[in-house]
Amino acid sequence: MTQPTTIIYLTGKPGVGKYTIAKELAAKYGFIVCDNQLINNPIFELLQYDGYAKISDFSWGSIPRIRDEVLDFLAHHTQNSYVLTNCLADTQEDRKLYGQVEQMAQTRGALFIPVQIQISKEEHLKRLTRPERRQRWKSIDPSDAEDNGPLISIANPNLFALNVSNLSPKDAGEAIMNHIKILSQR
Repeated sequence: MTQPTTIIYLTGKPGVGKYTIAKELAAKYGFIVCDNQLINNPIFELLQYDGYAKISDFSWGSIPRIRDEVLDFLAHHTQNSYVLTNCLADTQEDRKLYGQVEQMAQTRGALFIPVQIQISKEEHLKRLTRPERRQRWKSIDPSDAEDNGPLISIANPNLFALNVSNLSPKDAGEAIMNHIKILSQR
């Protein structure tokens, strides 16, 4: 019998380090990264998003169709383990998205690990405004570090809350993998 795959879902505000941690998990542990920018970037690239401008409702409306196709692909391409990233606000739309990702993991028979990334306000502002974020069409607007409403509350027995304020990407990746190891021993 083959070993089940793992779906890690890194959630947190823009700029907390989700993609950087995802790249660490890919480099050290063999995960394939499917971050929210992979899904958003076809639209952001066409808009030539500058990291500050307001994105139209029409543009945002195109992204769920892309995401649905990607999640359908992942539900049926079950050979690999993946790490997904997203900022999930406490909205009906984002709760639905979380449910879609959780369902995708369940459909493929994967171990599902939601990880909520937390960070201090000072460190968040420092990371969020790094100019290199614009290379991937990411926001660098300091107002994204403000409290713009609550993030989604996740109720899953595999949930891992991780404060990365003082962690390197390597340390964050190791902490996530230790959490998975503990869950696997149950």
